[in-house]
Amino acid sequence: MSALGQINRVKHDFNKELLITIINSLVFSKLFYCSSVWSTTSEGNIKKLQSVQNFAARIIGGLRKYDHVTPILKELQWIPVKKHLFYRDAVLAFKCMNGLAPNYLSSLFTTREAVSRRTTRQSDQLNLPLFTSVKGQKSFKYRIAKLWNELPPVIKLCGSISVFKLNLKKKLLRQFRMDQ
Repeated sequence: MSALGQINRVKHDFNKELLITIINSLVFSKLFYCSSVWSTTSEGNIKKLQSVQNFAARIIGGLRKYDHVTPILKELQWIPVKKHLFYRDAVLAFKCMNGLAPNYLSSLFTTREAVSRRTTRQSDQLNLPLFTSVKGQKSFKYRIAKLWNELPPVIKLCGSISVFKLNLKKKLLRQFRMDQ
């Protein structure tokens, strides 16, 4: 039986905070492990992962199978799986741009300023590799550079990783609230 199924059977023995801790440690740690590698997976796989997250939210919220899960996701401040994958990739991009990632990752990226002789307002932008195929555009190098270039400067220019994570999570939660 799955970890969530077992948690669901004994959920009445735990309070909400403990359920959140258990689910984070037993389920989400595995759900998002190495997500930068597999985050370009098919939409069908993303939906399966989203259903796991929804089931976890139903357990915590005490909802039945067909109850609407969005309100409890918002209450728990859990962003949807697709946005969570974006979040994890953005954190990795921040680490690469600020010397917090291993050199073999950071060295994959160059700024437009380093490539061009002209001084532009886009000095914080990454040079985007030229890939015309869909497969090339799903590559780590292309995906992370494109993601970084699309982030607002107010988020990119955060002084620390903790402030970056906080501001990015707030932005994604605002988007999630507006989407629904």
